[in-house]
Amino acid sequence: MEMEQPQQQPVIDDDLYIKIWLADQEFVKTRWTITTFFMSVSFAILAYSFQTNLTTATALAIRVCGLAVYCFAVVMYLHFYEHNKFLRKYLIRMEKLSRTTLDIQSKLYEEPRNKNQRSTSRWLIGLAFLYAFGVFLLLLLHL
Repeated sequence: MEMEQPQQQPVIDDDLYIKIWLADQEFVKTRWTITTFFMSVSFAILAYSFQTNLTTATALAIRVCGLAVYCFAVVMYLHFYEHNKFLRKYLIRMEKLSRTTLDIQSKLYEEPRNKNQRSTSRWLIGLAFLYAFGVFLLLLLHL
């Protein structure tokens, strides 16, 4: 007679889930702190380029540097966003495997999104193109 093996119950680890969720929240804060800092520096550089005693070539060089700093901010935002996506997928995997009694992340994905809402990444990239167009326009206007 064969003995039936008892089914192993998944290990419930709500503490680990909460720690990962908190780490995700910290990455969000870090991502926005870094992005906001470099965007502020970028716009300060742009403002500096309007000094009256600068030549057009010097002003253009300063504005291109400001645009480069802005683009760096967007790249850093996207880099940290990848960390967030990884952690969120891990949380969802924990939920699907019943390794936690919590379902915070799954509930967030179930919420219907506004059809008119655009992603932050697209907004930041769109603003980068607008910034580049502005730099080009200022060059054409010799400002």
